[in-house]
Amino acid sequence: MPPVILRLTQSAVETAIVVVLLALGGLIVYDSVQLGSGWGQQGPQPGFFPFILALMMLAGTLAVLLMSVRKPDRQPFFQVSQEVVDLLKVGLPIVALVAAMPWTGLYITSGLYMTFFMAWYGKFRWYQALAGGLALPTILWLFLRVGFNIAMPMSIFYRTGALPF
Repeated sequence: MPPVILRLTQSAVETAIVVVLLALGGLIVYDSVQLGSGWGQQGPQPGFFPFILALMMLAGTLAVLLMSVRKPDRQPFFQVSQEVVDLLKVGLPIVALVAAMPWTGLYITSGLYMTFFMAWYGKFRWYQALAGGLALPTILWLFLRVGFNIAMPMSIFYRTGALPF
């Protein structure tokens, strides 16, 4: 008998993701209503756009659930165990970097992720991976922070004044 992970069907995975997205959508709707999801005298309140986007997300999620229930796909989600390994190769570094983001910020995190993946998974030479890992956060910082003045999570080095991000 194959391991449990190889016995998961497409429909089971879709249903699990739908449950997570429904919970997330409900949380966003709740927070948006707390912020004010209507239209005030000066225009939209702070929660208006997140509220509308959450409603669209919930509608799409319910459509996927309806399709999954009406016509379930019984094919296995993973065909072979190597697919599980490939998923973990991509997923575990993402989880680690999201956990590190309060300290490393968006820009350093994206640079580390790019460098790591170019070198390890993409088999780029170390200097090419390093160039990509330095270029990405620099370009992001120039566009987001300097160009559009959009505040993103900053690193502890920003808070101490050692780096501009």
